[in-house]
Amino acid sequence: MKGLGQVFKAVTSAMIGVGKKEDLAKDFARTEKQPWDYIIVGLIMTFAFIGLIIVAVKLILP
Repeated sequence: MKGLGQVFKAVTSAMIGVGKKEDLAKDFARTEKQPWDYIIVGLIMTFAFIGLIIVAVKLILP
C-alpha cells in the first residue's frame, strides 16, 4: 500500500505543480518499472477533478 500512496502523492504534486527534485528522480526510476500505475492514477484523478468542477458549477449556477 505504501507504493500506491507514493503514486498518489507523485500524481497530486504533479497536478499542483510542486515537488522536490529527489522525489522526481525516484518517480522516474519507478516509472521505468511500472508506468501503468502512474497512468491509471493520473486518469482517475483527472476525471475526479473534472467531476468536481462540474459539480461546483452546477451548485453555483441555477
